[in-house]
Amino acid sequence: MKKTILFIGLLSSVFIGFSQNPKIIDTLEIHNQIKLYGIDEKNLDFKYHFFSDIVFLNDSTLLYNPNSTLHLFKIYLGDIPRVSKISKETHSGHNYNRHLFLYDDILYSYGGQGLFNSFPDLLYFDYSSGQWIKKDIKNYPFDAQKVLNSWRIGNKIMVLLSTFSEFETAKLDTKLQLSFGEINLDNFEFIQKRNFTSTTQELLVQSGLGFFRGNYIYDSDLYSLHGYYQEYGNIKYRIFDKKLASFKRTTELDKLKPVNGFSYIYIRDSTIYYRDQRGNIEYLDVDLGRILHSKDYFELYKSKTISPYYITSILIVICIVIFYFIKRKKGSNLNSLTDTSKQEIFIIENKLKDLKLQTITKEKLDDLFGISHHTYETTKTRRSEIISIINKNTKIKIIRVRKQNDKRFFDYKIS
Repeated sequence: MKKTILFIGLLSSVFIGFSQNPKIIDTLEIHNQIKLYGIDEKNLDFKYHFFSDIVFLNDSTLLYNPNSTLHLFKIYLGDIPRVSKISKETHSGHNYNRHLFLYDDILYSYGGQGLFNSFPDLLYFDYSSGQWIKKDIKNYPFDAQKVLNSWRIGNKIMVLLSTFSEFETAKLDTKLQLSFGEINLDNFEFIQKRNFTSTTQELLVQSGLGFFRGNYIYDSDLYSLHGYYQEYGNIKYRIFDKKLASFKRTTELDKLKPVNGFSYIYIRDSTIYYRDQRGNIEYLDVDLGRILHSKDYFELYKSKTISPYYITSILIVICIVIFYFIKRKKGSNLNSLTDTSKQEIFIIENKLKDLKLQTITKEKLDDLFGISHHTYETTKTRRSEIISIINKNTKIKIIRVRKQNDKRFFDYKIS
C-alpha cells in the first residue's frame, strides 16, 4: 500500500512538473495558419514582435494581439498548434508599444501610439462581442497625451504619463509635463502620486532602448523579462523588479541565449528558466550576476520634487542670513557716525550711567543730549535718533514713560 501511494505521488509530481513547463510554440505553423485569415503581414511584424504580443491564459493557451493592430487570436498549443481569430476588428490601432496584460482573466491593452498620434487610454477585450472597448477611469488626467511607462503589480498599474504642453517637441532636451500615479484595476480609479517636469533624455532607460517594452516579454507577479533584438540574431535581456521599480542589466542576463519557440524562457517567482529545444531546463536567480546597468524608476520619477529635508535646510540658511543682517544693521547706526559723533555718544553714555534707574523729564534729556537750542521739530528728530543709537549700541536703555500727573506728556526712564 505504501509503495502504491509513493508511486502515485511520484507520478502526480511528474505531471505537475510537466504542466508548469510551457509547451513548444511552433511559430512557423502559427504563422502559416494566421496567413489564412488574409491579414497584411506588414501589419503583423510577426518576426520581430510575436513574443512581445502574447500572454498566457494557461500553460496550453495563448492570446496573441499583433503589435499596432486590434486583431486578437487564441492559440491552443500542442503537437500541432490551433489558431482561431476571436476579434471582429479589421483595422489597425494606435497601440504600437502598448502594455498588454491579463487581470482576472480579462485582457487589457494600455497606451501605445500610431504614426502621428498617441493613445493614452485603457482598452479591454469583450469576448462576447469580439470588440475592444475603452474603459473609463475615474480622476484620470483630462490632459493625458501619452503613456510613457507602465507596469502591473497586483491589482494596480503604475503609470507615467506625459500631459499637455504647448511647448512639447520631439527633441530630447524638451521639458515635458509629467504625471506619475497608479490605476486601481478593481474600481478603475486613478490616484496621482506626483507631478514633475523632465526631459525625454533624462527619463530614457538607456541609449537605444528608451521606453520600448521589448521584442520579447514574459510577465510574472513580481518580475517581467524584456528582450531586445540586436544584430546577427542576438538579444539583450533586462529584468524589471515590479516592487522596487528597478530595471537592470546583469552579467548573467547577458549569458542568456535567444529563443525561437522551440527554446523558451519564462519566470516563476524569482527564478528565470531557459528551456532548450530538447526540453532541457537551465535556471538562474534574478539577483545573480554583477549589475552592469540599472534604472530605479521610483527615484527617477521623484527626482524633480523637493524633499522636506531640502526645504528645512533652505529655511535654516535663510534664518541665519536674516539674523546676520539684523545684527549687522544693529551696529550700522554707530558705525556710520563720524569720529566726532561717536565721541559725543560716548560722553552721553557716561552721563546716563549716573542716572541709571531714574526717570527724567524731556527737557533735562534734551539738555543732556545738547540739543535744546534747536527748533522744536529738529529737537524732536535728533532726540529720536540719539535714543535709537543709544539703545541699539550701548548697554544703556532709554524708555519713554507717561507722566503720572499728565498722561498727555512723557518722561524718560534710564535703565
